[in-house]
Amino acid sequence: MWRETLVSPEAYGVHMLQVPTPPLPPTPPPGVDLNFLLDQLMPIVGLVVVFVGLRWLFRTPVGEALAERIRMRVRGRGAVGGMGEDPQRMTALEEQVSQLLGQVSELAERLDFAERLLAEQRGRKLGAGQ
Repeated sequence: MWRETLVSPEAYGVHMLQVPTPPLPPTPPPGVDLNFLLDQLMPIVGLVVVFVGLRWLFRTPVGEALAERIRMRVRGRGAVGGMGEDPQRMTALEEQVSQLLGQVSELAERLDFAERLLAEQRGRKLGAGQ
């Protein structure tokens, strides 16, 4: 007596399907494998391109500026105060700055004088026109 919820054992079966093994991929022809060769050479080619590019960059004005900045930084390490300047050059620069300050103050005085003259002339014209 079988119940409806039970399944008879004859309902299950095992079926096995046998197929031939797939064929092996073709063997590469004897000689040089181009993919392997490219995989090995690409890092070397990349390094050569990088070195050529850096050499080109360092020969441009940008490279010269970078080299000068590095030189100044190296010189600045051994100097007192980190300026990297010799005392004679610093004295000459201070003298030039003081000369420039004197010239600026003289130009300011001249400008004030010119402005006063223009104001007086405008005042005369306005007074005569009334």
